[in-house]
Amino acid sequence: MFELPRVMDIWDFRGKQKLMDEGIYLMREVKEEHIGEIKSTDDGKLSRTQRQWLQVRKAVDNDPTPYINIDGLRAEMASFVYPLHFIDFETSMVAIPFNKDRIPYEQLAFQFSHHIVTSDHKIEHIGQYICVEKGMFPNFEFIRNLKSQLEHDQGSVFRYADHENTVLNQILKQVEEVSIEEVPDKSDLMDFIKSITHGANHQGTRDMIDLLKLVKYYYYHPLMGGSNSLKYVLPAVLNSSEYIQKKYSQPVYGKNSTIKSLNYDNGWVWIKKDEKGAVINPYKLLPPLFEGFEDDQIEQFLMRSDIQEGGAAMTAYAKMQFAQISDIERESIIKGLLKYCELDTLAMVMVWEYWMDIIK
Repeated sequence: MFELPRVMDIWDFRGKQKLMDEGIYLMREVKEEHIGEIKSTDDGKLSRTQRQWLQVRKAVDNDPTPYINIDGLRAEMASFVYPLHFIDFETSMVAIPFNKDRIPYEQLAFQFSHHIVTSDHKIEHIGQYICVEKGMFPNFEFIRNLKSQLEHDQGSVFRYADHENTVLNQILKQVEEVSIEEVPDKSDLMDFIKSITHGANHQGTRDMIDLLKLVKYYYYHPLMGGSNSLKYVLPAVLNSSEYIQKKYSQPVYGKNSTIKSLNYDNGWVWIKKDEKGAVINPYKLLPPLFEGFEDDQIEQFLMRSDIQEGGAAMTAYAKMQFAQISDIERESIIKGLLKYCELDTLAMVMVWEYWMDIIK
């Protein structure tokens, strides 16, 4: 019974507790009226309730096929301006500040990754930043590096979810509060942040495009279940796309490969399948953090787990700030963080490639 699709797994469903109080626990017992009025928005995008009902019906009918609004995607993607920039941040907010004169639970942006796609669809991992200096407040140098990578053209900038917009607005406030003596390029940094974000008092002329919203509006795959996280969307896309499987099952990725990487060795292969023929989640293919070390040496390290999700990345950064760790462990953590964050932006590119293939 408990292996069957459950009410509590329905995405963003606020009536789940009410249904369970009425003894309705399984999706097969859910009716349209339980979800609410099910219709698309005026512009044809999936509404919240329509997406919920889509999930329920595909789960109950055991329908493995994806839902794709090709016309909607085509219209959205026609507005993109090349070159395309895909960015992802790693951040931290801690109770005890890492840096002198900072406050508890202040936003720290310590890393970003940046993939670019040119007008002829050439893909490259073109930039990154990571703060490795212990005791350094990273945000101002972080934003300077991001600005230096995005200011040379007016290409569309992509994020996944609201996190990057939120973080940049928090950094904007931090920049506003410091003196021009402390941050001489204060005005330029503020103008740049405002240009690629939206906030209570500004709307950027180059406001970042949220790929998550495009997923919510135009794409659903049963493999995603009740999640729209990129960590779930990516495996769904890869299992759907023969084009992506064929391309990335070849050794095309790496420092001097067809698709240039800043962190992966030549000929890195991203598509591998398990014994059942399903594509393995690329996050599971990330190399072990301490690959090549003996077990007894790893036991002396403070960082034991691999970096395959954001929580582990925050932990790794915190250990480098607070803990006394060896140079060899520090170097391994830095390499692991760089590879993890690079995969986040590559995952965004792969979703874009999949959509480009299906709208043709």
